[in-house]
Amino acid sequence: MSESSLILRLRKGDSKALEEVYARFRTSFLAWITNTHKCTKEEALDIYQYTILSFYENVVEGSFENMNEAGIKTYLYSIGKNKLLNDSRRKMKVTYTDTIEENDELIELESDVDFIKTQKIEKIRKALTEIGDPCKELLELFYFNNLSADEIADVMNYKNGGTVRNLKYKCIQRIRKYLE
Repeated sequence: MSESSLILRLRKGDSKALEEVYARFRTSFLAWITNTHKCTKEEALDIYQYTILSFYENVVEGSFENMNEAGIKTYLYSIGKNKLLNDSRRKMKVTYTDTIEENDELIELESDVDFIKTQKIEKIRKALTEIGDPCKELLELFYFNNLSADEIADVMNYKNGGTVRNLKYKCIQRIRKYLE
């Protein structure tokens, strides 16, 4: 059955059409998302369930017409990928504390070298606070959370990793200027 007739049947409330879409794309979707995005089978199944519901809602509401040229399979994959990325972003959010306790394991004042390091860290921390966002957030994600430029682009909604690398360079230049 053609995709356009499936869409028409879905709009009319035909539950068999939804079952057909579910069954037709389930195996390939689960294989794709587990292999490409390294998620568990349980996560993949949850994402597929969410994807089918979102797809159905979009068809009923009429917002699927804009994506119809891509086809149902591509549309489902797009919904699934976006759901997985949103879930990943929520999981990787890390809080950053501006205070360092005197007994913090990271900074021990046992020698002059440690004292100098501490002063430098405090200067950099102050510089980060002064330059503010988006530089502060970008540099924290890169240096403290060890995210790649492409991952940061997803988290901060930039076009791509190249934009992030460009901004990172400018932010580092701002910090250097501040520290001089």
